[in-house]
Amino acid sequence: MEFLVCYDDSAVSKDALRAAQKHAAQWNADIRIVSAVTRVEPIKHEKITKMEAQLELEIGALFEGMNIPYTVNLHVDEVEAGEKIVKIARRKKVDLIFLGIRKRSKVGKLLFGSTAQYVILNAHCPVVTVGGGQ
Repeated sequence: MEFLVCYDDSAVSKDALRAAQKHAAQWNADIRIVSAVTRVEPIKHEKITKMEAQLELEIGALFEGMNIPYTVNLHVDEVEAGEKIVKIARRKKVDLIFLGIRKRSKVGKLLFGSTAQYVILNAHCPVVTVGGGQ
């Protein structure tokens, strides 16, 4: 069994990761952490390398002392984050997606779109949302 966690270093994504860890320990599941960055302009390779190293450090610290298998992936391309997450989940045949959600106004959703909404509506598997009471 494999779970996918959408991670962006926010408090709600860390909450989603903790929820996934709890469930993974009970279900003997592996966790795939995905951080998707939408690129409009080219990004220098050294910046991407730094982003990957930082992501590995952050996730490593969150798994310290746990015996849960995990992988960390940083995806950088022109595709919107929600679309990328759904494609990865489908390709890797994950069983469950964990996603931190933030409260947004209707105008905020209209102007900026909603990664969470896209994932929830288009994922091939169940999506567990973990909310922040902002």
